[in-house]
Amino acid sequence: MTGDGSVISEVPVVPELRVEAIVSGRLAASSRFRVLQHVEPLHRLGIEVSARAPRISKYASVPVRWTRRPMGAPGAKLAMEGAKLATRMPGAARSWRADMTWLEREILPGHLTLEPLLHRPVLFDVDDAIWLLSPGHERATRAIARRSACVVAGNDFLADWFGSVAPAVERVWTAIDTDRFTPATDAHEGFVLGWTGSGSSLRYLRAIAPAIGRFMTEVPEARLVVMADVFIELPEVPVDRIELVPWSPATEATVIQGFDLGLMPLTGGDWAKGKCAFKMLQYLSCAVPAVVSPVGMNTEVLAMAEVGLAARSDDEWVEALLTLYRDRDKAGALGRTGRELAERAFSLPVIAAQLATAMRRYR
Repeated sequence: MTGDGSVISEVPVVPELRVEAIVSGRLAASSRFRVLQHVEPLHRLGIEVSARAPRISKYASVPVRWTRRPMGAPGAKLAMEGAKLATRMPGAARSWRADMTWLEREILPGHLTLEPLLHRPVLFDVDDAIWLLSPGHERATRAIARRSACVVAGNDFLADWFGSVAPAVERVWTAIDTDRFTPATDAHEGFVLGWTGSGSSLRYLRAIAPAIGRFMTEVPEARLVVMADVFIELPEVPVDRIELVPWSPATEATVIQGFDLGLMPLTGGDWAKGKCAFKMLQYLSCAVPAVVSPVGMNTEVLAMAEVGLAARSDDEWVEALLTLYRDRDKAGALGRTGRELAERAFSLPVIAAQLATAMRRYR
């Protein structure tokens, strides 16, 4: 509004850079948190990102009805891969109308397919140690990285590996939307341990089930909330004290707000080192203190501020859970510090600015 009371219309941002993003799928975690949530923040920074999720996720399985057709299971799998590839061809074509291509992981898992046809420069965005999945995955990952102007790696472990493969590497952490993942405003009854993740990660929760069971024996009011797309049995945990919540992007933040402690167990090995601590960041953004395995980036986040406790063995897990159950003041202080860390180092504006800098550097 001007001094004479007239209204000035908002001047649209003229993009200095147009980017075509190729993503895995609309609901794929790496797509949502590495790319899709940055479209609007990057727009405000003068970078226009076109990110049209393909109709078929690259992780989609073959429909059972296809396997019953004359082509059989092998033919059905081949047809599914062809369908996935076909839904990605328009994005590859659109990349030639952009200044840069932002490729979230490989186009099809374990294969080099349309990547050589993408308009360069290409930013290859990776948030897992995908080369470890098979020899084919490693060959494809190396080939794509060599063709890229830069690999945008989600943590230091990934950045170090790509350092000997790609022409350039930028370490950019996964961002958390601190306007959506916010601290709870209402209290709840009992004491809630919480875990969220994909079905493929449930094996990590299964590994600490004995420790959770021991903790629950000590704390009769404790419950375990598991938010996932699939579920497994946890025989060591009383079934009447487990709440299974189907994962949904619409409710994931609200469910986490109901946790008193957030769990992020991991096993050892390079695959775990490639994880980007995103569960932990979701908890911290909601001011929920975390108990985590001190592996990979979990250790880095713990070193940034007092936001949670580390646990390796079952005994350490039980001790950490009991410590924060018994000392609510300490747990609350860890949660508040976690929220401050999320806003300072991992929020959308912070990470989007880093992405914008990388895109301008390699345009």
